Amino acid sequence: MKPIKEIEIAVAICERNGKILLIQRRDTNPMWDKQWEFPGGKLEVGESPEVAVQREVGEETGLRIIESNFFHLHHHDWELPEKILRVHLHCFHCLVGEGETKIEKEKAYQHAWPTPTEALDYDSLSANNDILHIFLHAHTPNMG
Repeated sequence: MKPIKEIEIAVAICERNGKILLIQRRDTNPMWDKQWEFPGGKLEVGESPEVAVQREVGEETGLRIIESNFFHLHHHDWELPEKILRVHLHCFHCLVGEGETKIEKEKAYQHAWPTPTEALDYDSLSANNDILHIFLHAHTPNMG
């Protein structure tokens, strides 16, 4: 049986004007390279998910979160050759302010602002698709 490595991650569905932010990941692992995902990243030691999501969105997009609401804790296992990577994704719905989206060129190819329904058509990481479906189910009446 493979060892399991567990990590805590905070991710944000960043919303502005009825659209959400997706980032196309740049990664050396072909399983993740060119896949679309929400901004976010690992929690630092002693950091809460709420603080991590604010920090990660700022670092990855240059955008400022105006309002942030936790909506789901999602668990996902990635089967890697040497181990199972078990991620615990703390999911937040965030309203972000105006301003240019600045992505980290070494970590991302590009970004997009689709509507939540259009986002389903993107080639996203499987965990992202799961989170998007949960988000849409919970927010459909408000999102239009």
